Amino acid sequence: MPKKAAKTPKSKKTAGQPCLVIVESPAKERTIARLLKGDYVVRSSFGHVRDLPVKKLGVDVEKDFHPQYVVLPRAKKILPEFRELAERSPAVYLATDHDREGESIAWHLVDLLGLPPEKIRRITFHEITPSAITEALAAPRSLDTHLVNAQQARRVIDRLVGYLLSPLLWAKIQSGLSAGRVQSVAVRLIAERDREIQSFASESFWTLGASLEKPGAPPQFEARLASWKGEKVEALRTCDLFAEQYRVKTTTLKTPEQVRELETALRGGSFKVVKVERKELRRRPPAPFSTSTLQQAASQRLGFAAERTMRVAQTLYEGVDLGGGESVGLITYMRTDSFFISKVAAAEAAAFAREQYGAEFVPVQPPTYQTKSRGAQEAHEAIRPTSVARRPEDVKAHLNSDQARLYELIWKRFLASQMTEALYDTVAADIESAPAMFRAGGRTLKFEGFLKVMQGPSPAEAEAAEDESEGEEQPLRLPQLAEGDVLDLRELKPEEHKSSPPPCYNEASLIRAMEKHGIGRPSTYAPTIKTIIDRGYVRRGLKDRKLLPTDLGLLVTEKLKQHFPDVVSLSYTAEVEERLDQIAEGADAWARVVGDFYKPFNQAVQAASASMTVSKVAPKKSDEKCPLCSQPMLIRESRFGKYLSCSAFPKCKGKIQLGQDGQKIVPEKTDEVCDICGKGMVIRTGRKGRFLACSGYPACKNTFSLDADGKKIEGSRPLATSRKCQKCGSFMWLRLGKRGHFLACSGFPKCRNIKPVSKEEGEKLRAEGEALRAQRAAQA
Repeated sequence: MPKKAAKTPKSKKTAGQPCLVIVESPAKERTIARLLKGDYVVRSSFGHVRDLPVKKLGVDVEKDFHPQYVVLPRAKKILPEFRELAERSPAVYLATDHDREGESIAWHLVDLLGLPPEKIRRITFHEITPSAITEALAAPRSLDTHLVNAQQARRVIDRLVGYLLSPLLWAKIQSGLSAGRVQSVAVRLIAERDREIQSFASESFWTLGASLEKPGAPPQFEARLASWKGEKVEALRTCDLFAEQYRVKTTTLKTPEQVRELETALRGGSFKVVKVERKELRRRPPAPFSTSTLQQAASQRLGFAAERTMRVAQTLYEGVDLGGGESVGLITYMRTDSFFISKVAAAEAAAFAREQYGAEFVPVQPPTYQTKSRGAQEAHEAIRPTSVARRPEDVKAHLNSDQARLYELIWKRFLASQMTEALYDTVAADIESAPAMFRAGGRTLKFEGFLKVMQGPSPAEAEAAEDESEGEEQPLRLPQLAEGDVLDLRELKPEEHKSSPPPCYNEASLIRAMEKHGIGRPSTYAPTIKTIIDRGYVRRGLKDRKLLPTDLGLLVTEKLKQHFPDVVSLSYTAEVEERLDQIAEGADAWARVVGDFYKPFNQAVQAASASMTVSKVAPKKSDEKCPLCSQPMLIRESRFGKYLSCSAFPKCKGKIQLGQDGQKIVPEKTDEVCDICGKGMVIRTGRKGRFLACSGYPACKNTFSLDADGKKIEGSRPLATSRKCQKCGSFMWLRLGKRGHFLACSGFPKCRNIKPVSKEEGEKLRAEGEALRAQRAAQA
């Protein structure tokens, strides 16, 4: 068990042997090694060095849940060098991430390396910059065992849930399943939203607008019916809620007859302005990003999955080469609940905004923002650029597309958060035509403030923005109105609407819901969503990116709700998270928290083993015949969606993909001709979207990727070579990855042999492959 480390002596610059600095990632190692020269040697642990064993529980439930850690294979290779360096070093600086996982890695390293207390230097920083690292080296601290205990408690609880519950699901439902304390609740949220949508009965309702004009003061403007005979007129979906919240009488126009009655009564009446209210509206800038809000915004605006957002953010944090051969950390640490901004960063942002836009765009005092996250963890800074002077357009040439887009999002959000409010002139007018009251409103932008930076997303981004504030401002104007003005009615505009169910979750709204209910923490949102998709409990739409439960996800959720109500309870899961936070604060003992969870959970496992019935997700029959063998086809489902599969599988592998509406996805014919076999090319839809494929499949497997406009991307497919695989004897394909060309076995997935090639060799093989392709095309 972690024990309180001795007080760490103050750091002193040492002569002679360099001090060892251990970080957890190779990219971070490269960046920091370039910043620390001479007195320090930097090494990476490649993440965790110890973990619970794979093939057994690894937790002694009889002895205070003592974890039985094992050294990971990669760590076994690097620990001897670490021990040798640590023995020679006057001090060992543990510079792993500033969170529970990072603290845990540091503690395991201390234990495995046998470091004496006088050598231990724990340092943390929110950004990888020379000043931040210099400050951290000057003020080391001891290990925070409370954070270590909190991480250990989470790991042990998750192991108990997964190791005891998963075999039960294998036996009762399907092999290969897993359950988790956080992932099961996330699936429940999606499943219950889907059931709510499926059971929703849409109803019609009407609204009534009036096109009015002030005599001699065009143009016309629109007003909407607000009340009738003293009762507030509301849309169907908000009527009951409004009445309950404000205790006022409300009504909804549900039939055309009601609307016609109103129209008849209003046509001969007068329309008179009875109240005009003018105000100045102040709109605060949004807070800088936390982990959850970054994931939500990247999903809405960039179409990034949460995992993709965190992967790209990690590279921006750990360092990017901006020319000159030295890596620079572009953003601060990306796992944080906090909206805090340091005084230095706030001052730099204010100076930048003053220089670029003018003094009127800089507030007198730097804005502050209160975190909304329940049980916010360690006091980090918000996610921001390490220097606001590095404008997105200045660094774009050194970043890949994902990095450039995410950096711009972070940069704009941070700068806007440090600027002044936007100001609007607003006017609202109540217009009476007894017994009806209409309301008209207008708003014009008076001063841009932070919108100077935030304006201008693409139409697609603006449409997806939901509650975000970066959309273009459209002025809503009214003529100069005064109380007593009599207006001319030009037209009454009844409009029919349909009540709509709540929307399906997407990644952004699911993260927002998890944060609201206290389910998981910022570091767990992305891996949780990835897990529930990978396990086939949830599928993600290719176009709309909606998260929909699969039949398997619905079945598992129902079983867990029936037999393990606490495991999938929102309130109980949040309570466990709160107790983990108490451990991190030193207010509770980790073994007691685990014990309080384990006792009722283990009893539920024993009861479910006897009472849970066996249920399988069986394929459904269809009227479709297999295009290959004419046997009946069955409707099956995977994490990529529903599809028709031949009932003779595996003898026959006939398969037809189905869309979200359950209809067959028919390949689209094109004018393209396969350059290998001469047959026509068609557009198909796969796991990663649309692509161009030979109509001669499976005899010919020629494919091309398509860009966003549906155009063929030349060079996107592998090239055949004359080289053979050393493992299976198949020919090797030349493929192009993020780091250049490499050779991959054409026998994939049966053979997964790959071999890196140099840039020169890659170009030579590419020329060879192009020649072979041209030769085959000529023969075809």
